[in-house]
Amino acid sequence: MKRLLTYILPLTLIFSACGPQKNVVKARGEAKEQALTTFYAKYDSQLPKFKQVQIKSKIHTDMNGKNLNANLRLYIKNQERIWANASILGITGARINITPSKVQGYSVLSKEYIDSNFDYFNDLLKVNFITYDRLQQLLLGQLFLIGTPQDYSLETTDDNQYILSYDKNAEIEKSPKKNQYIHNFYLDSNYRLRKVEVKDPTSQTNIEVTYDEWQKFNDQNFPSFVKISINGKQKDLIELDYTNFVFEENNPPFNIPSGYKEKKIN
Repeated sequence: MKRLLTYILPLTLIFSACGPQKNVVKARGEAKEQALTTFYAKYDSQLPKFKQVQIKSKIHTDMNGKNLNANLRLYIKNQERIWANASILGITGARINITPSKVQGYSVLSKEYIDSNFDYFNDLLKVNFITYDRLQQLLLGQLFLIGTPQDYSLETTDDNQYILSYDKNAEIEKSPKKNQYIHNFYLDSNYRLRKVEVKDPTSQTNIEVTYDEWQKFNDQNFPSFVKISINGKQKDLIELDYTNFVFEENNPPFNIPSGYKEKKIN
């Protein structure tokens, strides 16, 4: 059941340092505050402004040594609801419904369902920061800040790209503590998120989320590809290929079928 639900809801974030070294300029003191204020304002200005969006996509997962491919339909009502349906050859395999307070889902194959909160995903991903807002942001290529906006430092590379780094990264690296994460966000010159790196030094779990081929749909920025790599005791991979965006209101159904057995979450 856990594998099937992970399969229809890719939400995570590997800690890697790839590519050539770049010169960076890091703002400090009052300059840091001003740089952050300007950065966040410009970042916010390019975010999509939508009430709801329907996304057609394809999903590939390699979880627990098993490969799965399916079609995935997503419906997101901004800050209110995430609904997802995974199917193969037009037949529903699993469905999930998420609100800010509840996570519900069921597997047609196992005839099981869950009725939980975000502890389910935090336990699954070995983190403690997944909330509704951060999940929606992760799926759409938006900053899912773990700290407050002022807890970060901004660096600008010589090709006008941006690195947003958590101020406590060095402290956490030196003295690891449970539920504290080394993390960085990388954005392009148009303030679109390219990559997120998260490291849990206590469990040696490294997570990387990458966003590629940004496009405009209805004059709003969305990534075409989302790749989530998790490298801990085992390596897991989730890839999303968003093929179409529609901004019409919808109210897709969600009801747990009768006769299904509840899957208890540890």
